[in-house]
Amino acid sequence: MRLLVSADTHLGSPIRSVALRNPDLGDRLKQVSRDTFVEIVDLAISEQVDALVLAGDIFDNGYPDLKSRAFLITQLARASEAGVPTVLIRGNHDALLDHKAHGDLGPNIHLLHKGSPTVEIGDAAFHGLSFDAAHVAKSFLPDYPRPVPGKRNVGLMHTSLDGAPGHDPYAPCAEQDLMAHGFDLWCLGHIHAPFERVDGPVLAVMPGIPQPRHFGERNGGTVTFVSLDKRAPEFERRAVGRLSFSECALDLSACSDQQEVLRTLRDSLFAAQVSGREVAVRLHVTSDRYGAELVTELAIEVLDSIDGVFLDKVKSVPPTRQAGSKTDDLVRLMRKELVEEGFRQAALQQLEELRLAMPSEITDELDEDSLDALLEEAIAEVSLTLHAGASR
Repeated sequence: MRLLVSADTHLGSPIRSVALRNPDLGDRLKQVSRDTFVEIVDLAISEQVDALVLAGDIFDNGYPDLKSRAFLITQLARASEAGVPTVLIRGNHDALLDHKAHGDLGPNIHLLHKGSPTVEIGDAAFHGLSFDAAHVAKSFLPDYPRPVPGKRNVGLMHTSLDGAPGHDPYAPCAEQDLMAHGFDLWCLGHIHAPFERVDGPVLAVMPGIPQPRHFGERNGGTVTFVSLDKRAPEFERRAVGRLSFSECALDLSACSDQQEVLRTLRDSLFAAQVSGREVAVRLHVTSDRYGAELVTELAIEVLDSIDGVFLDKVKSVPPTRQAGSKTDDLVRLMRKELVEEGFRQAALQQLEELRLAMPSEITDELDEDSLDALLEEAIAEVSLTLHAGASR
């Protein structure tokens, strides 16, 4: 038996943090999330897998976006008509999958939940439990069925496992307990970077987000094929995302005028093109004359003539220089202030106030772990302004 495993499609995600910086990129990301799901169904059909497995967070939120639900049903019906059944569970974002509110998804589309946690397809028994609330603080594992004798047993779970950086503890489950439950394969969702765990004959697969939505998810863009024909399951990752995120370092220190900046930008952005795929670029600029705002404006102009490349963000820092100037003394005093406990607590409080006022998509970039990076970015902007003023 061969399966195609995916999770965390997040259909209907508003992409707010990216869209605020670049509305064109935001619009494109909304479309490519759908295009990528179509590609996943195409793969399931062309590869003639025995089942398509979706481990939660197919949708992004619980708002009544029935167009997204209709899109999902249309695509899964296409797989069903081609002889590929789908097995899926609800993740913490998936209120729209509530069959009680909106009806069943269709023939050969099996939504597993507490009332119907198991379905048998061929030689395999699939087991899964769905989120019924936005957050579950305890492990689902004790409530999972026992393995069906004589079958290959496959578990679907949406979980943060033992925890991961940047992820709240959703349905936490100790990895060693998961692998000892008696199933042959675990298909997992929630963590957007792909990984696999192997313990003897047991395999656990986190396929990752198939279409990254922002720079922090650039390690996604995959699904996983799993074969259950041998004693131990075998896996193969497959790239599917239509749009990727990449970094580009750009040294503008030697540019004497705006024309040279434009030429350098054009060369770098052309080089960022990827055949057959779109890319969003984050520029890391080194310059003592050109700040992030100006470089952003110039890059947008350049990108009008470059297909398939979008600007995600520009970060600008001054070049390394010998210390001793008054501007460097001021920056040094600012850095000293950063490590003062009172300053740090005040900064964390302001950060939390911003998190409460911002949409959830933006708060991903404003967590406590990002404070140091935000402060460094601010110092760099101040230093750039000071040195630019001193050089005039």
